[in-house]
Amino acid sequence: MITAKTKLLAIIGDPVQHSLSPVMRNASFEALGLDYVYVALNVKKEELETAVAGMQVLGFRGFNATMPHKKALCGLVDEMDEFAKFCDAVNTVDINETLYGYNTDGPGALEALKQAQADISKSVVIGAGGAGRAIAYALAKGGSEVTILNRDERKADAVAEKIRKAGLKAKSGGLNELEAQLKTASTLCHATPVGMHGHESVIPAKRLHPELTVMDAVYKTTETKLIADAKKAGCQIVPGWKMLLHQGQLSFERWTGKKAPMDVMEQALKEAMK
Repeated sequence: MITAKTKLLAIIGDPVQHSLSPVMRNASFEALGLDYVYVALNVKKEELETAVAGMQVLGFRGFNATMPHKKALCGLVDEMDEFAKFCDAVNTVDINETLYGYNTDGPGALEALKQAQADISKSVVIGAGGAGRAIAYALAKGGSEVTILNRDERKADAVAEKIRKAGLKAKSGGLNELEAQLKTASTLCHATPVGMHGHESVIPAKRLHPELTVMDAVYKTTETKLIADAKKAGCQIVPGWKMLLHQGQLSFERWTGKKAPMDVMEQALKEAMK
């Protein structure tokens, strides 16, 4: 029951109605008897600064952010963690006396792969946008030899160079190198919007093989074409909702100081996706 003492949390974006985060978050609070409530707030790009100030004034404990606000939030928070700085994108904010910004894309993806006991020794990341940068950096920090492939090869080059400057292993190339890279890769991570709104994939099904673990950062209520193709090819799969689950774990534990009830959160996501 919501009371005058209930702590407020939110996800902001435009659009945001599709988000499964409120279902997952509120189920976790209920399971542990925590007096929190998590809501989805549609915030337009030009309203972001006002919305953030409003949440501070209204006593929000924190919030998540999705498109199109991740980059702009970097200029509104007081401090950022290393992933937010590397990616130039914030998707989680802790509100205390100051605003602290985090990026959970990379750590969430890496934890999902670890829980699947995936071999990340040699990974290929498709996409050099915000999610691709975060996942590639997290994999490299986890000991992987990462290859970033992107339609615009210059963007992939820039991400790989930034990773190498951090003392980690990374290479880059264009999508024309995908076939050759997948022959020896242990893990494939797709991090572009392709597949979010239709049944399409940038990875030809015939290039997938049983020795490959395939993760799709895209999550939707039905399987993406990539995940369906990977199943048919005998690959180990890590669907996008698994990444969302572990992102949820990270911010839950930061906001509440308690261990996240992973089984409850996972069940809530599965029910919401039926």
